[in-house]
Amino acid sequence: MKSLDASTAFSALGHPARLALFQTLAKARPDTIRAGALAQALKIPPSTLTSHLQVLERSGLIRSARQSRTILYSVEAETARSLVDFLVEDCCQGNPELCGISLSPETSESTAL
Repeated sequence: MKSLDASTAFSALGHPARLALFQTLAKARPDTIRAGALAQALKIPPSTLTSHLQVLERSGLIRSARQSRTILYSVEAETARSLVDFLVEDCCQGNPELCGISLSPETSESTAL
């Protein structure tokens, strides 16, 4: 992940509502969640929810899929993993595997996302 992409993702997560949306979707993974269910669960007005979801989607952290008249949202796991890897890339003197916190399949057995 490039610094600019990471910065965009961190900026998207920098708002409490967007962070809560991302966490809710991450917990539900691999399932998807309807926009209306997200609004109800997090008590976010639909118009505000839409703008938050758009920011997260533009950052690549989530994706949407239309199913008839419903829009379903889910976490983009590869982007989330890349973001975590970006954070720990230089950990432990350039050996992030020593930290045991990387989520990449090639460096960790974790499937948290």
